[in-house]
Amino acid sequence: MKLHLLRHAKTQAIQPAKTDFERRLLPKGEEQARLIGNYLNDRLSRKITVFCSSSARTRQTAKIVQQYFEFRDIRFEQKLYLADRNALLDFIWNLEHNDDVLLIGHNEGISELASYFTDSYIGLQTAGYVCIEFDVTSWKETSTGLGRLVDAFRPDVTTS
Repeated sequence: MKLHLLRHAKTQAIQPAKTDFERRLLPKGEEQARLIGNYLNDRLSRKITVFCSSSARTRQTAKIVQQYFEFRDIRFEQKLYLADRNALLDFIWNLEHNDDVLLIGHNEGISELASYFTDSYIGLQTAGYVCIEFDVTSWKETSTGLGRLVDAFRPDVTTS
């Protein structure tokens, strides 16, 4: 089984009249999302289930990625918004299927989750992606150190 983790792309700073939940991608973030979508198109199964935080920036990242890699199924989850490692673990351990999963979320939780499963430090920057493979038959069997990092990528986008 494989767990694919993607941190949302580069966003605007928090603005006084808007909440953190409403933050949108910058042009650099839009380009990052296009590049990561193209990268994932060659690597992921079309059968993958996608879970995405319901924030504006994660939804926008998913929408752009989906233009390059068409997901079979995407589910927007409020509980993934700024979820910490423990909330993400609870979410994964309660999945009722054993399909590969792409989780689009936020730091610090998503980096801490990757680090927990691989038993090594992984710090995902914006639009950072990792794939962690497990030799288990159920998400309930995953635990610290049981995951193997099999892929990592972050698009290099320079600003002008």
